[in-house]
Amino acid sequence: MNRKNVARLAFGIVIICFVLSTVVSLLSLRVMAERNMQELSKSLASGIYDTLSGELMEPITVSRAMANDALLIRALKNEESAGTAETAAALAEYLSAQKNAFGYEAAFLVSDATMNYYSYGGVNKQMDAAQNDRDQWYAQFIASGREYELEVDRDEWSQDQLTVFVNTRVQDGSGRLLGVCGVGAHITGSQSLFVRLEKEYGVTICLVGREGLVQVATDEKRIAQEYLPPISANQTADYTFQRLGPDRFAVTKYIEKLGWYLAVESDGSAQRGEMLNMLLLNAALCAVVLTVMLFAIRVIISRTKALANASFVDQPTQLWNRRAFEEKKAALDQSALKEDFVYLTADLNGLKGVNDSQGHAAGDELIQGAAECLKACFGAYGDLYRIGGDEFAAMLALPEETLKKKLEALERITAAWSGQYVKGLSISCGYAARWEFPSENLSELSRISDERMYAAKDAYYRNSGHDRRRR
Repeated sequence: MNRKNVARLAFGIVIICFVLSTVVSLLSLRVMAERNMQELSKSLASGIYDTLSGELMEPITVSRAMANDALLIRALKNEESAGTAETAAALAEYLSAQKNAFGYEAAFLVSDATMNYYSYGGVNKQMDAAQNDRDQWYAQFIASGREYELEVDRDEWSQDQLTVFVNTRVQDGSGRLLGVCGVGAHITGSQSLFVRLEKEYGVTICLVGREGLVQVATDEKRIAQEYLPPISANQTADYTFQRLGPDRFAVTKYIEKLGWYLAVESDGSAQRGEMLNMLLLNAALCAVVLTVMLFAIRVIISRTKALANASFVDQPTQLWNRRAFEEKKAALDQSALKEDFVYLTADLNGLKGVNDSQGHAAGDELIQGAAECLKACFGAYGDLYRIGGDEFAAMLALPEETLKKKLEALERITAAWSGQYVKGLSISCGYAARWEFPSENLSELSRISDERMYAAKDAYYRNSGHDRRRR
């Protein structure tokens, strides 16, 4: 596996690990957030429970006291003999006193014998469930068998304002039903508390009857219109967690004395929004981290490649060195050579004489000049190597006509070359091409190329008159 594939594999593993850790973190966060919301809802429910117990127990106590008041019981027993007008006057004074003493919205009494509805204003009406649906509450309450109950209804005599009525049975000493009395109160303090807590904590608070019907809520559209899922009537003290939907739940507490449930509802949409924001933040952080990592990996690969290449590069000429040459030869020995393969050998003429007469700086310049000329002619066709002090080799891929043109170009370039210390250079070349020797391997082509190069070198010294020993 090469370095690029290793880097890609590592990069992929990092991405997978990052995504998995993000998913696990978000799931854990969701569980923790839900648990925290449950604990918060319980805490809120506890505070609201105390407030409601104090606010609503008073009208229950007053209503029960009225049901046991001898004056009220005597008025109902003597209703028929005393007459409606006298009874109404006496009860109006009594009910008005109860209403004003505690600041209630209503105080009332219904006679079971005559179905007269008495209030602080006298006889308001005669109850008739058959003609008026709003009078059905009386028969339903009596049928329930309860001593008292709370009911939310609109007060006919207070511009139909929503009012919590406490209905209480009135019985004589023998247990005979005489009627129903009670008071009506606006729980404005509790509603104000509901509004404040709902805004502060993002929850919904309501009071729910035994059948799940919403009785008190800040949203009046829910009152006596919306049902929550059935709530266990067996709970008496503990706070119970109840799921109302995929992202909605309630913590409920049964208020035994009221006969209602306190429900603190939480909507998971806020949590989803927070989780989405966190997911986007994690995605942004992931993108930044991965970008930095990708950049770092590329830098590391680039530097590693540069360091690796440096060990295969001849620094003075920037051609491949002897080590790279041997590795390339070993690789080509194991594979078939292509039809246009050419092995070329080149040797710099007169380097020793320049070193001896002009110094090594001039000799280095000559070597670099030879490398530049070779690169200019053959660099586009393959790899060039410096395999010795003044020896060069090339493994090329080019057709015969192109090779001849490039060799001619090399003669022109070297003839025109001039340096700071040395004013000219000469290179002897030899080559062996696959198209010439289709059956020979790389080692044999190398040998043939060397022989041709040395033959060209002998011809150079012969024709130039230079001493071969002073190369």
